[in-house]
Amino acid sequence: MTIKRSLKISSLAAVAALMLAGCTAADSEKPAASAEGEASAFALPTELRKPTGEFGALKDLVPADEDGVWIAAGSGQVAPLQYVPEGNSEIIGIVADLTAEYAHRLGLELKIEQVSGGGVMPGVESGRYDAALASGDFIERRGTASFVDILKGGTALIGNAAAPTDISGVDALCGHSLAVTISSIQQTRAEEENKTCIDAGNDPIDVQPYDTVQAAVLAVQSQQAEVAWSDISPINVILAETPGVFELVGDLMWYAPYGVAISVDRPEMVEAVRASLQSMHDDGTYHEILERWGSESLELDEIVVNGSEF
Repeated sequence: MTIKRSLKISSLAAVAALMLAGCTAADSEKPAASAEGEASAFALPTELRKPTGEFGALKDLVPADEDGVWIAAGSGQVAPLQYVPEGNSEIIGIVADLTAEYAHRLGLELKIEQVSGGGVMPGVESGRYDAALASGDFIERRGTASFVDILKGGTALIGNAAAPTDISGVDALCGHSLAVTISSIQQTRAEEENKTCIDAGNDPIDVQPYDTVQAAVLAVQSQQAEVAWSDISPINVILAETPGVFELVGDLMWYAPYGVAISVDRPEMVEAVRASLQSMHDDGTYHEILERWGSESLELDEIVVNGSEF
């Protein structure tokens, strides 16, 4: 499910010539209104949100032997969850905002470090990092880490609104063209679906792999592919930034949630992070942060540990 390549906001804007350049932070907090009173394109925030809860309100949950510094690591390559915008040097995004708030309430100094995607979980397991910003909560990973589920995870199909298809979902792709990101789980699933089509005697799927999500989306816009298959989070951004250009095809497909990964050897910190995130959920801060990023559909009903069934 993790997208392997960077999704740069400027590239997204190029999809529909909706430039983010010139948008101020204040402008980016919510959709603006056009001169005709109609909603215009959503623009992403450009900086990390400042925590609003009471600093240290839940510090009693932090074990006494903790050093007071919380180092959270992430690849910084999954917009809008965690990414480094062009011209910036720090990771921002939904999980960066959530992390800043939960650490603040626990009275912890936060350091967010960008590392290669393959180095995040080994770093958590070795104790180099306190947590992964957000990683897929898969049962097979729980031997070394616990996951405080922080956001829903899933995938979706997106099509060209000007060239609608009769595709109803992933199980109806036989004979159609599909753009996916190289090395993504969607590419693996697409190849499985293609085999199913062929085994059933149906026309194959024209699976078109692209380096990046934006390249896959551009293929849909130029009608080289009928639909693209990606994570829900970047699709949310594309739909919000380019109203009327693209549309969801079929239903959202929910999968394993994203979780804050913490070593299984630190159960008290797992509970502390869970409780802090739940306090944010209870007072509306969690929802406000997701709304800031136009990603309310990723909201969990409650914050639990190891809640995934996948």
